[in-house]
Amino acid sequence: MKTQRDIHQQKWIRHFEKNRQHRPEPDWDAPFHMEEKKRRALAWSLAEYQLGDGGGPCCLIARDAESYRQSSHHTQMVTDLWFREEAEHSRLLSGAVKRLRGTFVTDTFAFRQFQRVRRFMGAQFEMLVLLQVEIISTVYYRMIRKHCGDEPIAAMCGLILRDETGHVSYHRDRLCQDHPGGWNLWQRLWFYFLGYACAAVLWLGHGRALRTIGMRNGDFAAQVHRGLRSFVRSVQRRTTGQVPARSPLAAERKPLPVS
Repeated sequence: MKTQRDIHQQKWIRHFEKNRQHRPEPDWDAPFHMEEKKRRALAWSLAEYQLGDGGGPCCLIARDAESYRQSSHHTQMVTDLWFREEAEHSRLLSGAVKRLRGTFVTDTFAFRQFQRVRRFMGAQFEMLVLLQVEIISTVYYRMIRKHCGDEPIAAMCGLILRDETGHVSYHRDRLCQDHPGGWNLWQRLWFYFLGYACAAVLWLGHGRALRTIGMRNGDFAAQVHRGLRSFVRSVQRRTTGQVPARSPLAAERKPLPVS
C-alpha cells in the first residue's frame, strides 16, 4: 500500500521528469554589447555562482546522505532528479560565463567551508540549508534577469528560476510531510536565522557586483525577507490552516485565521 510520502515523492518525480521538456537553449551566439565595468562584475559573480550552483558535488554529501537516499526507491529517484537540475544550472551558467568572457572559478574559501558544513551535519540539516540557498538564489537570479541587459543571460535566468520555483515547492511539501503539525516558534526562528545567514554570505560575496549592475541596496534584503516569510507562511497554512503573523513572536500570541 502506498503511503502519503510515496504519493508525494511520485508527484515530484513526475514533475522533475516533465520539467526536462520545452527548455529552449539561450542564444549564446547573439550579438553582445555591455559596458566593460558591468561585464567584469557580472562575469565574476556568475563564475563564482557557477561553482556553487551545481559546479561542486551535485549530490547530498552529509555523513548519512547515502542512508537517506537508500531509505526508499522513490527517495533515491526524487533526490537524484533534483540534483540533476542543479547540474543543468551549472551547465547554463557556464554558457553565461563564456559569453561574458569570464574566468571560471574552481575553488573559494567560502565554498570549502560550505561543503564542510554540509558534510558534518546530517542529511535533513543539509537539505534545509540547501532549501535556504534555493530561496536566496531565487532573489539573486531575479536581480540578474532584471539588471543584466542581455537577452541570452536573462533567458538563462528564466530557465533557472522555473526550476528553483519547483525546488522550493518540493521542499515545502517534503517539510509538510515531516511536520504535519506545522513548525513551532523555535523552528520558525531557526529557519529565519539560517535564511538570513545564507543571505548575508551571498551579499558579502556578491553585493558589490550586484550594485555595479544596477541593483539598489535595499532590494536584495527586502526580497530575501519576502521569500523567507512566504515560505514559512505556506508551510503553516498547509499544515495547520493558520499563518504566522509578520513576527514569529507575534504569531505565537495571535495566530491569524485563513480567510
